[in-house]
Amino acid sequence: MNNFLKLLFSGAVLLLTACTTDSGESSVVDDFDASVVCPAEGTNAYGMPNRGTFVDERDGQEYKYTTIGEQVWMAENLNYNAVGSICQGKDESKCELYGRLYRYTWQDRNTGRDTINWDFIDSVCPPGWHLPKLAEWEKLASYVGGMDSEIAASRLKSVDGWENSNWGAGVNVCGFSVLPSGYFSYESSYEGHCGFFLSSTADYENVNNRIIFCMLMEFDSVIGSYNIRCIKD
Repeated sequence: MNNFLKLLFSGAVLLLTACTTDSGESSVVDDFDASVVCPAEGTNAYGMPNRGTFVDERDGQEYKYTTIGEQVWMAENLNYNAVGSICQGKDESKCELYGRLYRYTWQDRNTGRDTINWDFIDSVCPPGWHLPKLAEWEKLASYVGGMDSEIAASRLKSVDGWENSNWGAGVNVCGFSVLPSGYFSYESSYEGHCGFFLSSTADYENVNNRIIFCMLMEFDSVIGSYNIRCIKD
């Protein structure tokens, strides 16, 4: 059973630092402070305002960004019309809401196997930004509560748009604004329930690696088309 199925059939696993009281009872310690981890005001290490906008010079689209810890992330999903990208449900209006869905595998006609398109990975994000590695996603998670963490997912999920989700809305304290855009396959989409994002880290040659936001923030490996959040170089 892969991680996503485990997610559907298991309860939340909240991984936070624990301490022991004098009575021997364990209590959860969470010293997260948004004013320290992801302040809305001030300037980041790149000399940019902590939150703002930038323009993709390839097509003129403007994107929000946010600073979390030492990282600068797009605060909305990539909507660049790359070859092979699609809108959720093949509905063009969904691209305005969710951005486009992408995959970095293609099928070799000679072998029938899926092969990673490294040129796509290197070029899909705007100049000065890149498709995040798994380690960069894990670092983001460490700032807000950790992987496999319900509280990390909540801090990065948007307040609105999760009305149909069994896992509820977020508090969006860092302005990351994850929407339940789902993914694209011919079997199901989970639109309205979960958000899925590509990682550039390849597990093996025929798999897209993704980060999932439902109840938890966790990692899985499944072929499909997913959203992209770029991170600054």
